[in-house]
Amino acid sequence: MEDHNTKPSIFSLSLRHKIFIILGCYIFGILAMTVVSQDDLATAKEKLEVVELAYSLNSMILEVRRYEKNYLLYKTREALEENKKQLLLALDTAEKISGFAGKFKVQPLLLQLADIMRAYQKDMEELDNDKGNQQAPNGSWSERIRGHGQEMTELSEKLVLFEHTQIRTILEELVQQLWGWSLLAITVGIFLPLGMSLSFFRPLLIIKQAAQDIALGRFSKIEVVNTRDEMQQVMEAFNTMVLELEKRQDQLVQSQKLSSIGTLAAGIAHQLNNPLNNISTSCQIAMSEFDSGDVELQQHMLSNVDQETNRARDVVQGLLEFSREREFERRPAKLAKVVDRAVKLVRSQVPSTIQVTVDVPEDLVLPMDTQRMQEVFLNLIINSSQAINDSGTIRITTTLLRDSDEVLIRVEDTGPGIAPEIQDRLFDPFFSTKDEGMGTGLGLSITYGIIQRHEGDISVESELGNGATFIIRLPLHSTVSGDSE
Repeated sequence: MEDHNTKPSIFSLSLRHKIFIILGCYIFGILAMTVVSQDDLATAKEKLEVVELAYSLNSMILEVRRYEKNYLLYKTREALEENKKQLLLALDTAEKISGFAGKFKVQPLLLQLADIMRAYQKDMEELDNDKGNQQAPNGSWSERIRGHGQEMTELSEKLVLFEHTQIRTILEELVQQLWGWSLLAITVGIFLPLGMSLSFFRPLLIIKQAAQDIALGRFSKIEVVNTRDEMQQVMEAFNTMVLELEKRQDQLVQSQKLSSIGTLAAGIAHQLNNPLNNISTSCQIAMSEFDSGDVELQQHMLSNVDQETNRARDVVQGLLEFSREREFERRPAKLAKVVDRAVKLVRSQVPSTIQVTVDVPEDLVLPMDTQRMQEVFLNLIINSSQAINDSGTIRITTTLLRDSDEVLIRVEDTGPGIAPEIQDRLFDPFFSTKDEGMGTGLGLSITYGIIQRHEGDISVESELGNGATFIIRLPLHSTVSGDSE
């Protein structure tokens, strides 16, 4: 029993929903790539601003050191004031950098630099105070100032180099991410169509091939691919259609068969009339000579009656066997026997001016449905006899093709031939070159279908004025497991 509470999986979704999910995943991937790239670009932008400030900070520290040198050498008030001014600008710039770099790895280095600049500022103030008190400059102050100044310079240069390296690393990572996302997009772009081809296009190709087989008269079911969507439903519906077409084809075959039986009826009556006349004559002779006691004559007459009765029985049995409807079934049978039955059944419909010759080995055995193959030869013989205007010959021959494990059956006539422009249409349903009311146009089409069901092929070769030859290829052995359908 089906559990209606079970949640549907992605494999049981409709084809439309699957397509929407695939496209949604693809769009989501692109959006994710965009968001990640935008975040990295924003980080790189902030880093560029930090580098610009770091370069400015380094320049300011160099200016501080320059005015520091002038002050220590010349003791000018202007150099001291410029030193203080540049140092304040440097501290302010360090504060700005700290505002940007709070989440970056450079923050400890920046804090160390700020501490050194404040210590330097304090030393410069104390040095200025000593000078204001008219005291000689203390050598220890100068050394400390130069030491702090050197540390500031080194740390600022290290800050610039560190941030420059960070930007390069971010850009390299961004390039790698873009390559990674691009390769992922290319991979998805390759494998997504492959997956879709397995899920969508492969069933369509199977249906296309099966439709082409139907156009050639081969009604075979297709293997249903378990896609759990509309594709599977289409394939199941296709198999249902094939079954219906097979039924309709069988109905057309039976309709054509009934038409052929009607055509044969008059000839069958004529074939039955001869043995019945012989039976009647033998009975009359036997009754008139009954009292004579001539046992030998009576046995001869009864033998004639028995022989003619068997002859009539064969005619009726052939007609009944031909008209009986049954399932398609292939069994090993002698081809010569099938051809002989068809010739006997149709002989009354072939004018006496047309000779039918058969050259088929008695021991040639093929896997075939004898009833339907009999119908094939009946249709071809009638078709050939109707094509011959006055007198001529219909010849049935076979050739064994050992290399391909096939037999070649040729039905040749000495009729007027078939125009090239209509040869390709001979096996189309309802196509006929006969006058209206003289045929259904189904004989050769049904013949084609029967040969296809026997895994064979039928074609025609003809030139105007040189007759026509129908060529049948049949396998000597069936390639399908089981001989019946």
